[in-house]
Amino acid sequence: MDGVKPIHTPLSTSGDISSDRSTLLTDATEYRNIVGALQYLTFTRPDLAYAVNKVCQFMHAPTGFHWSLVKRILCYLKNTATFGIFLRSSPSLQLSFSAYPDSDWAGSLDDRRSTSGYCVYLGGNIISWSAHKQKTVSRSSTEAEYRGLAIATAEIMWIQSLLS
Repeated sequence: MDGVKPIHTPLSTSGDISSDRSTLLTDATEYRNIVGALQYLTFTRPDLAYAVNKVCQFMHAPTGFHWSLVKRILCYLKNTATFGIFLRSSPSLQLSFSAYPDSDWAGSLDDRRSTSGYCVYLGGNIISWSAHKQKTVSRSSTEAEYRGLAIATAEIMWIQSLLS
């Protein structure tokens, strides 16, 4: 993938991702190996969490379309190699938690479940993030957002209990 064009987002913001787009890959081993490696990369690259979550949902039966999504993520990585997490010291000793949750209501075209994500900050530094499919189908965008908010709140409470 040398010489690929720069891509500014790991996934297209307007595309639909479903399981019945094209023919199944004859050998999904390479797909699973690369997506598995991308999962480890999300430990230091929260900008990849949503995109990697989406391609992980098709590990059981990836298609040519899903393979092209993985290649797009790799193109994004090649051109953003200097991205990562930087921890900065706080000018004051006061540390506070803040979280930013979000959900896409019925974002999965296959089962209509929503995907929730959040970022948790301690002071000005990101310390936790996640993106995953919700366990149940939400009946409205408000319900999907509340579920995402509950997940982020549980994460903050867990971190506070861990630190105390």
